[in-house]
Amino acid sequence: RKERPVADEETVQKLIAALETQSMKYEVYFKLVLATGMRRGEACGLRWSDIDFDNSLLSIRRSLTSIPGQGQVFSTPKTKRSRRCIKIEPDAVELLRDYRRYQTEERFKVGSRWPREIEIMGKMAENDLLFTTWDGHPIDPGSVSSWFPGFLREHGLPPVRFHSLRHTNASLLIAAHVPVVTVAGRLG
Repeated sequence: RKERPVADEETVQKLIAALETQSMKYEVYFKLVLATGMRRGEACGLRWSDIDFDNSLLSIRRSLTSIPGQGQVFSTPKTKRSRRCIKIEPDAVELLRDYRRYQTEERFKVGSRWPREIEIMGKMAENDLLFTTWDGHPIDPGSVSSWFPGFLREHGLPPVRFHSLRHTNASLLIAAHVPVVTVAGRLG
């Protein structure tokens, strides 16, 4: 098997700086993936009700997948251990607070075109998705992946695959002497 390239600390710092020049949605999405090691569908499936701001916890309860002919479909995470809570750093909590304010402003601009409810695993639920299209619909996980290579080229960053950010998160945690069992638990 071919080894997947991971970004080193210097590249991660450049990536983070470059993300700060992008739309807030992409900045928050990719910083959160880097900070948590989430899969792209897990990040796309996040709802505000999954964030415990008081205890700095993020719960992964579902994943969003794009299925031809059906569109975006919510499902349970990839494995049993993929349903998990992840402790997030104070700067990530603050970034999420800022993003929530930003998204609320965007939602008011769109008005009644923003759907109040969405179907999640066969049930109607409040539309409190973190990452949406401009008009509040679930974002296609593939659109995030297809945006990423152009962003890297534009900023002169090495060409790493989106999924490599998950491996980068694991490598950085291990380099910081976080026990491997803890790293595995965070990644689900």
